[in-house]
Amino acid sequence: MSDKDELRRRQFLRVTGASALTAGIAGCSGDSGGEPSDGGDGSDGEDGSDSEDGSDGEDGSDGEDGSDQLMPSSYPYGANENRISEARAVMEEAGYGPDNRFSLDWLQYNSPAWEEIANTLRARLESVHVDMNISKADFGALLERTEKGEMDAFTLGWIADYPGVRNFAQLVDPDNTIYDAEGASPNGARLFWSEDSYTDPEVRSAMSEAFAQLSENPGNKDEAESARAEATLRLEKLLWESAALLPVYHSVEDVFWYDRVDYNPPGGMGVSRAKTSTSVQGLEGSDTLKGTSATFNALDPIASGNTASGSKVMDIFDAPLNYVNGTVEVEPLLIEDYTTNDDLTEYEFTLKQGVQFHGDYGELTADDMVYSIRRLVESSNSTNTYFPISVLNIDREEDEDGNVVPGSVAVEATGDYTFSVTLRNSFGYALEVLSYSAFSAVPEGIVGDVEGYDGDMDYQQFSTNPVGCGPYVFEEWNSGVGGEFRASAFTDYHGGEPAAANIQDAILSEPNAIYNRFLNENADVSAIPTSQFDPGLSDLTSQDGAQQTGTYGPLGNDQTVNMSRTPTIDTFYIAFNMENVPKPVRQAMAYVMTGDDFTESVFKGRGESAYHLTPPQIFPGGGEGYADHWQGE
Repeated sequence: MSDKDELRRRQFLRVTGASALTAGIAGCSGDSGGEPSDGGDGSDGEDGSDSEDGSDGEDGSDGEDGSDQLMPSSYPYGANENRISEARAVMEEAGYGPDNRFSLDWLQYNSPAWEEIANTLRARLESVHVDMNISKADFGALLERTEKGEMDAFTLGWIADYPGVRNFAQLVDPDNTIYDAEGASPNGARLFWSEDSYTDPEVRSAMSEAFAQLSENPGNKDEAESARAEATLRLEKLLWESAALLPVYHSVEDVFWYDRVDYNPPGGMGVSRAKTSTSVQGLEGSDTLKGTSATFNALDPIASGNTASGSKVMDIFDAPLNYVNGTVEVEPLLIEDYTTNDDLTEYEFTLKQGVQFHGDYGELTADDMVYSIRRLVESSNSTNTYFPISVLNIDREEDEDGNVVPGSVAVEATGDYTFSVTLRNSFGYALEVLSYSAFSAVPEGIVGDVEGYDGDMDYQQFSTNPVGCGPYVFEEWNSGVGGEFRASAFTDYHGGEPAAANIQDAILSEPNAIYNRFLNENADVSAIPTSQFDPGLSDLTSQDGAQQTGTYGPLGNDQTVNMSRTPTIDTFYIAFNMENVPKPVRQAMAYVMTGDDFTESVFKGRGESAYHLTPPQIFPGGGEGYADHWQGE
C-alpha cells in the first residue's frame, strides 16, 4: 500500500471509527420503499450497527442466514436522479466536509463521451466534498495501469466471452479482482477487493458465496437454473450495497459500410467475436478490405485481452468451436464431433482432418490442440488462465504453492485427430468457452514457453508474428497509434478462401481521425464515434430479432451508407480500487450518476441505462426480469 493510501486509511478511520468499516449487511435499515434516506436514519439494525446504505430491503426473500431480506429491495441510488443531498449526507456522516475533502483519481479511456461524463460527475462531486482528478489513457495503457492499481476510479466495459451470467459475475468475485497477489491470474475488474479493502467483510464473503453458487450449479435442470437465478439476484443486490462497481449502460453496436461491401453484420456477441471471412461476403472494386482498429499489445491467443486484439486473433486463428458471426449460436470449427458424459465433466473431441496451419507448419493434429491448451494454462506469458482454470476448471495437479505442475493438465491426445478434456466439476458452458479465441490452435512446440519444448521462436517474436490456421495469414503490424495491421487470405483455409483477399487496418484512437478515415472512404466498414454520430441521420427500417438495419446519411461526402444496430451482451461501468476509496465516496458517485441522461445526451441513444452488471439478454427472466428486479417489483 502506498504512503498516500495509508494516509487516506488513517484519516478515514479517524473520522468514522472502525465500526463504520465493519457494519454488517444485517445492520441496513432505512425508510420505506427501499429508497435510501439522507445518509441513514441513525437507527440500529439487529446487530446494533448504524445504517450505511439506508435501504429497508423488504423484498420478501429470505436466504438461509436471513440477510437477503435486509439488502436493498430496489436500486438504492435513484433512477436517473441527481441526488446531491443524499451524496452530501453520506459523505458528511462519514466525517468528510469542507476541511476534510477526498481526492479521487479518475482514469478513463481516451473518449470524448467518457470525458463529458467525467466532467459532469466532477462538477457534481465537488459540492459533496470530493475533488476528482481526471486522466486519460489509450486502452492498452489503461489496462496496464489498472492492473497495477494506479488509480482510484476507472471506466471499462465487458463484452460477453460466453452468454452466461457467470462471465459477468467473475468481474466482481472478490478473489478474482486482486491483481497484485502472488501467483494470481485474475480476469475480473480491477477492484482490488482484498481483505484490506474498504468494505464489510460479510459483504465480501457473501459475494464470494453467491459466485460459488453460480459456479457450482451447471447444467440445464430446473434446480440448477433456479440456484443460478437466486445467486444472480443476490449478487446484484450485494453489488448495490457495496457500490464497488457502478453499471452505467448496456450498449448497442452500430456498424456502417459502403455499398461496395457485401456485409453481414455480426450478432450480439459483437464484432470481436466474428470472423471477417464470415461477415464480409464480397467486395467490389478492390481486393483489400480497409478498416480501423484501436491499439492492442499482443496477437498471441493466450495473451490477447481486449476487443481490438481479439478481432485480429479471430481472423488469424481458429478455436475448436465458433460463435456463428458473433451471434450466441455455437458451431463446430476445428472439430467435427464431440461426446460428453452425463455430468458434463469429460469431453472427447474429433478434429476435422486436413486443416492446415499457415506457412510450413503442416496439418493440425490432436497434439497441436493439447500443446495449445497446455500453453494457455502453463505459460508464464498467458494472461487468460482464468478460462481454463477457474471457468472450465480443467483437472490438473498443483504444487504446494498452487502452481500447475507442468504436463499435468487433463488434456490428452487419444488419437491422431481426437483429444479429451477432463474437468474437475460439471460446467454447462464448456462448448461456449472453447469458442473463446484463447483456446485457438497453434503449432505444437512453436514457442518454447512450455516445459519440454525449446520452441521455434520466443514469445515476443510469436506475439508479434503469429502463426495460426485461421482464414487470414499475418503480414505486418506496426503497433501504436498511427500504425497499421495487415493480413492476407489463407488460400488453403479449411472453411474456404475468404472473399476479401487482404485486410488492412489503420490503428487510430482519436475520434475525428476514425471518422475522417471513413468519410474519405479509406475505410470500407467502420464504427462512427459517438462524438460524430447524428441520430437524425439514421433510418433503421428493417428488423431481424433484436438487430435493426437501414441507412445512415447523407455524410459530409454526400454518401448515404448502410447501417446496422445490434444490442450487445455487454456492460460499461465505473469501478473503484476498493483499497483506496471508502464506501461513502463510492456511494456519493452512485447518487450523482444519471444513467438515462448520459445514455441519451452523451451516447446519443446508443444503448440503455444499466442498473445491473448482468445484461438484460442473460438476466434471469430476460429484459422483463431485469426491469422488475431493479424496480423492486
